[in-house]
Amino acid sequence: MILIKLITIFMNTLEEAKKHLSEEAFYNVEFWIQHFLEFKNEIEKLIHNEQWEEMEDAFFTRIEVGTGGLRGKIGVGPNRINMRTIGEAAQGLSDFIKDFGAEAMEKGVVVGHEVRTCSREFARLSCQVFAANGISSYLFDGIRATPEVSFAVRHLGVTAGVQITASHNPRTDNGFKFYWTDGGQVVAPLDVRFMELVRNVKDVAIMDFEKAEAGGFISTVGKKIDDAYIRAVGELSLVKNRSADITFSPLHAAGSTNVLPVLLAAGFHVDIVKEQEKPDGSFPTAVSDVINPEYKEVMALCVSRAQEHHADVAIASDPDADRMGVGVKKHLDSAELELLSGNEVGALLCKFILLQLQKRETLSPSNLVITTYVTTSLISDIAKSFHVEVADDLLVGFKYIGQIIEGLAHKDDFVFAAEESLGYLRGTFVRDKDAAIASLLFCEMASWLKDQNKSVVEYLDDIYEEYGYYKNILHTARMKGKEGFLAKKSIMQGLRANPPQELAGRKVIKIIDRLPEEKRKPENYKVGATGDQLTFVLSEDERTRITVRPSGTEPILKYYIQHYKKSEGNLDATKQEVDAIAQEMKEAIAGYERS
Repeated sequence: MILIKLITIFMNTLEEAKKHLSEEAFYNVEFWIQHFLEFKNEIEKLIHNEQWEEMEDAFFTRIEVGTGGLRGKIGVGPNRINMRTIGEAAQGLSDFIKDFGAEAMEKGVVVGHEVRTCSREFARLSCQVFAANGISSYLFDGIRATPEVSFAVRHLGVTAGVQITASHNPRTDNGFKFYWTDGGQVVAPLDVRFMELVRNVKDVAIMDFEKAEAGGFISTVGKKIDDAYIRAVGELSLVKNRSADITFSPLHAAGSTNVLPVLLAAGFHVDIVKEQEKPDGSFPTAVSDVINPEYKEVMALCVSRAQEHHADVAIASDPDADRMGVGVKKHLDSAELELLSGNEVGALLCKFILLQLQKRETLSPSNLVITTYVTTSLISDIAKSFHVEVADDLLVGFKYIGQIIEGLAHKDDFVFAAEESLGYLRGTFVRDKDAAIASLLFCEMASWLKDQNKSVVEYLDDIYEEYGYYKNILHTARMKGKEGFLAKKSIMQGLRANPPQELAGRKVIKIIDRLPEEKRKPENYKVGATGDQLTFVLSEDERTRITVRPSGTEPILKYYIQHYKKSEGNLDATKQEVDAIAQEMKEAIAGYERS
């Protein structure tokens, strides 16, 4: 009698959900309740609390599998990060590795994680899945930065690496990122194969963790790799100057394992923001859910502390410590700090690195600087002035930078890479952006300038005087849930079907669409697919342009605005003029978002 009553209540609960959910979402709710009983209580709680919008977004589709894994909000459902979707990613990677034979399986996978909610559990689960598939794994003994996992792949000579991370995404998120044998993410054609395998997973094989350890499938790694990594980063040092005072925040996360030890080992005086020092997956000092140092509110505490202590540089790393946000003194005799954009930091580091190599007489015409197309053209201008090679038209994603490095006949030809979203790299032992490498070089540059009685901001103005002034603006439109997903799709399709003829009073001279023509057709179009990037060129030299791109890892649409003018004796006036026009360009393209 009790059982019949419970079944009746359950059926009524499902019927209530059916009234509020789309056909796709309801089908997935039923499937998960029937096949994944461990999530049944969570689903019933959502229904009981009438969280229909949350349920629709969590169940209407399956979480997008990218070339390097998946990333999204933690929760129940196929469009969320949970033990099932992480298990599917690990199973798909297992199948991918098995395609390469017994040697690849034996070499195994190194697995790390950052501080986010459930990260340790997801890392252990990944190792259990690999073990059940006959693949060895090396699990880090605690939180680590993502670039150290990339380093560990090459250092250990394993087949692949996995990092449980959502990088700079909101604190509600987590994810599964994987590296291949070179320490970089897979690119075409391997990326398609990986994505297909993950999408087609039906059953996830899992071995008991203790049994896997006893059987030699899971080993623990830690300090030896840390020491090798920190030593390798230290060897990238370009100058001996150490006069800059540094304030650093790991934002409760992995920067304490790479940025901090690297700076201390190099001999810098570092003051740590105590309130953000301790690793904590709840990110207690976060403003709302944002934990990305691209935002000034995320940098605020670090900058405030730096100004109190009259520090020269304020640095905050993002949760997995591959990105670095920076504030610097406007003038050496003032405590006030100014936040720098990723484009500004990239240009500064490029000039500093090339100049130091030139002074050492080790710079060669075969040396290479790499940027993505949406990163400031100032970096290309600087590199070309030093007569080195430039690759500056890459799609967004450090995997493409890693691909270029791996393809070099002489890896040491690579000098520097940057992308506007606070990502920088020097050296070839890591194949992803690295906040520790960037922090070391930036602090060296700040010290070198301080010893010449010059601030970083003044040095940046020197660069503008020499090369011309660029204003780069990133406008981000957040589009959450199913409605936001459909809005992104509508905007991108609309811009392709009816592209603007002019923007901010400037004629659109050329449109560059990086998405293959066949994939632009409505029946084939997939939001955020490789190459889903549109550029409207507004000047003959292509320096003035607007690029629109839906993020493949976040519910956002990004607009990259760039305007340029050569400085003609009055840099302040040039800045005001260029800034105003860039703002008009931003408003013009944002108008398409609102229409």
